[in-house]
Amino acid sequence: MTEPTFTPDPLQARIDEAVARVRLGDRDAYRAVIESCEARLRLVVAGVLPDASQVEDVVQQAFVLAYTKLDQYQTGTGFIAWIATIARYEALNERRRWLSERSMRNRYGAELRIEQSLGATPEPLEGLDHATVAGLHACIEALQGRAAAVVRAHYFDGRDNEAIAVENGHNAAWVRLVLHRARTALADCLKLKHGVRCAD
Repeated sequence: MTEPTFTPDPLQARIDEAVARVRLGDRDAYRAVIESCEARLRLVVAGVLPDASQVEDVVQQAFVLAYTKLDQYQTGTGFIAWIATIARYEALNERRRWLSERSMRNRYGAELRIEQSLGATPEPLEGLDHATVAGLHACIEALQGRAAAVVRAHYFDGRDNEAIAVENGHNAAWVRLVLHRARTALADCLKLKHGVRCAD
């Protein structure tokens, strides 16, 4: 019975040759590796990422990471498959970051809008319509404890957290916590009063 014969993959051979040159110190040879694998890596990464604009960056990250790990690649075992695995892990990591940031934006979108409304300009309420301004003032007055005074001191009087903390007998971390809770309460209050959209 005749033993089957296998024809060597010329692309794989060229890549392995380029990798060997890189290992010997020829950094320019890595360009041949990139040119041989780039199109395939884009397909791998694009199939994982929810945002197509990130594909190019993740592919480049994969090539950089692979370069630092070239000593781990075993010649003849399939460089494209090896680097595709690296690219896939990088894409999965980026996907997790993207989903996490999206979740945070959705969760804190209302708070962020209040922060922007109060602190984006020298006049905190500049550009807001009269009903929203009136509603915001009413919501500030409805805040419990010292929260209303802290919000006015920080956003309307321009005082820093340290000064507010000293005046209230607390530290700056307490001020940040009060402001965080106040922004959330203000966003909820505005939505109830006027149906203000606080997140896309």
